Amino acid sequence: MMLRFLRTLTHSSTSWHVSCTRLVRRPYCSVSVDTKVLECGAQVELHHPRWPHSLYLPYLWLRDHCRCPLCYNHKTHQRIYDVNDINLNIRPAAVSTTKEVLKIKWPDGHNSEYEYKFLWQNSFEGQRTSYKVPRLLWKATTFPAAHLTTVPLGDLYDPEKDGVRRLIYSVIRHGFAFISEVPADTESTEAAIEKICLIKKTFFGEMWSMQANNFKHYDTAYSTDFIGAHTDNTYFSQASRIQVFHCLQPATEGGKTLLVDGFNIAKQFQEKYPEGYEFLSSEAIPSEFIEEGKHHLSLDTVFKNNPVTGNIQQIRYNIYDRAPLSSLPMKKIQEFYLHFNNLTRIVRNPKNEYWLKLEPGTVLLSDNWRLMH
Repeated sequence: MMLRFLRTLTHSSTSWHVSCTRLVRRPYCSVSVDTKVLECGAQVELHHPRWPHSLYLPYLWLRDHCRCPLCYNHKTHQRIYDVNDINLNIRPAAVSTTKEVLKIKWPDGHNSEYEYKFLWQNSFEGQRTSYKVPRLLWKATTFPAAHLTTVPLGDLYDPEKDGVRRLIYSVIRHGFAFISEVPADTESTEAAIEKICLIKKTFFGEMWSMQANNFKHYDTAYSTDFIGAHTDNTYFSQASRIQVFHCLQPATEGGKTLLVDGFNIAKQFQEKYPEGYEFLSSEAIPSEFIEEGKHHLSLDTVFKNNPVTGNIQQIRYNIYDRAPLSSLPMKKIQEFYLHFNNLTRIVRNPKNEYWLKLEPGTVLLSDNWRLMH
């Protein structure tokens, strides 16, 4: 019996404190020492000794991102100030700094203060070099060691053990994580997962157990048939991010689980078949789920890249849930099958496959946007 969840994951950014700042005057700036006004065209250049580079912040962006109670509702975390009321050529009346904040007085008398941490974490210039958990791509021979990916259940309840952060770090870095020492029942599993993320409800339910050949839903996962590496929910416009698996009763024969790093697959495919990667990143493929009373259909690309960085953000690969290929004109059909077959050969390369047997007491958290299973 396998206990299965579809869940969403959220995490907060690493916080840090800025001790001081200084405004750097550009050659074309005019400075009024009395009022500490720094005129630098349409933007201000802000530097701090702990930053690897300066921030160049347009005054238009700063006015739009004022977080005072008149401009921003801190209870609902929604904007109040109407962006249409901002003069597109707005300039400050005065600019000054303190140890903690950048201060700007606007021509209409409105005063804004910006914490340096906020500016660094929320501006494009800061985001491009802000700390990010580095992904570790892996294959069968470089599968991460257990001590890097496993957190005991007790550590999730002990703030000093920092178990929740360690678990999320592993999911982001490796694409998966394990919780050990979890009693093999649905209640204990749910309680453990509630420490990490919220339940996402689908037509499957919120959480459910499943047994082989018990066709509660018309899906191959409810059978004993072999299923190759794939990601789930390609028939949803928004595939579930975190999936949770817990084996409550081990199989007497077989029962191994296959894991494949989808981002490593994407990297290999892009390096070997760049034209194929471009094709499968731009041409949408239909996927569907059909059973009595239900027909879910989604149209999307196999590879989804971050629109800002261009880096791989999600892989949607499931050869079983593909719908009739009606999204491509006939002149592109040959090209699609060429690229898709080349991709499938990389997915099925034994060097990319890691096999393990899940045992009662060990819960697997899988990033369904990255990890194939």
